[in-house]
Amino acid sequence: MTQPSNTLEQIIENIHAGDDSTRNKAFEDIIECGSEAIVPLISLLDHPDEQIRDSAVWALCQMNNVAGPILIQELSNKNPLIRESASFCLGICKNTNASQALLLLLKDENEKVRETAAWSLVKIGVDDENTVKQIIACLDDESILVKETAQWILEHIGESAFEPLFQKLMESSSDNERIINILSRISPDKIDALLQLLETTQDIQKLSYLIQLIGQLRDPQSIECLLPFLNHNSRHIITHTVEALINIGELTIEPLFEKLEQGSISPTNEMMPLFIRHKSASVPQLIAMLQSSNNSLRIFAARALGVIEDRRAIEPCITGLKDSNIYFVEACARALSAFTNKLIIKPLTDCIMDSNYPIVKSNAIDALAGVLDSKAALQLLQKFTEASLTVKKRLLQLASYYPSSEAEELLQQALLIDDDECKMIALQGLRKIGTEKSIECVRNAIIKENPYISDEARSALKEIIERKQREVK
Repeated sequence: MTQPSNTLEQIIENIHAGDDSTRNKAFEDIIECGSEAIVPLISLLDHPDEQIRDSAVWALCQMNNVAGPILIQELSNKNPLIRESASFCLGICKNTNASQALLLLLKDENEKVRETAAWSLVKIGVDDENTVKQIIACLDDESILVKETAQWILEHIGESAFEPLFQKLMESSSDNERIINILSRISPDKIDALLQLLETTQDIQKLSYLIQLIGQLRDPQSIECLLPFLNHNSRHIITHTVEALINIGELTIEPLFEKLEQGSISPTNEMMPLFIRHKSASVPQLIAMLQSSNNSLRIFAARALGVIEDRRAIEPCITGLKDSNIYFVEACARALSAFTNKLIIKPLTDCIMDSNYPIVKSNAIDALAGVLDSKAALQLLQKFTEASLTVKKRLLQLASYYPSSEAEELLQQALLIDDDECKMIALQGLRKIGTEKSIECVRNAIIKENPYISDEARSALKEIIERKQREVK
């Protein structure tokens, strides 16, 4: 080793007092001082001048063979700046002897120390299983910051972390979402093995984690393997399968509808979020399904189109109102109730006025109430007298949406019809729009009608009186 031209004391003095040129020369010289320079250099790691701190780190890295053991000791120094700088030095030097000491710093109270220790561990490289497991254990720490630091390391470690991390997931971790996120970033080439495991796993919790992980990988080849789980007997599994298919994207839609048509998968309401998320692909498929030879699929498609609320469904559903299957007609009416388009007025009005469809009731009325103006509604209500009993009931429901003297009189008139359902609908309407003009006829219903209707009349009377009192105030 070449002897420096100045003594160690002179070199330290030049570092503190010299200009940049003198200082740089002093750091080059101090390296030649060997082990005697280690302690003075470490003392510079918390110097207020950042340039001096950086130069001290550089010098210590050049002396790694002799500085390493002392730097490891300094990882427990009370000064966070020294702990941070020592970690940084050990990381740059890739000192493998420092791994265990750096692991302890992942729970350090100082954020910069934790981050630097994490960076150094990744820089050094973590290959042994025991160290990886210790980092994984940090995912269970109470501190969210420690968890995030451990997650960052594991994501950068990559392949060597997969097996122990996957094992922890299968053992039902309390923080499974974080583990799944990590695994999804380090296991893109594991899809084949995961899909094989998907076929053999029976435990519901493990199966749930596995489906979530496969969904995060977003690999299209997993679609065919995931689709059967849409009819699993566990709602928990179905929900996670839908979420996984949503993550994979629109490519899931076509094979799903093929299996629905084939009958290998049954349609369920849990599929709706998938259709909504990827409606550009699912709406054309659902519209085509309205023509299926399977009535159950046709009804399901109509209901789904109503849930999605896509304007492309309006005309196909209007056409569906003319179908011979009353349950399909009801589903189409229900779908149209999601829209406020003027195109639906006439077909829904025709539906309401046609007593051949006894089950087409509230859905068509709700839809019409969203698009009819008061004038058009009152013109429709004028057909009450000559309408059949079934249609009368629908018109009574419609009347409750349009507060007016004409609508109130119609509801009062309905209390004279010898049909309990008509009376109930009329009382429900008066509860919504009735005024003091209806009090007498409602009181009569309390006295004269059966207990069931009498109870509804009491509720209506109470609401009418309270509404009148609110208006006075």
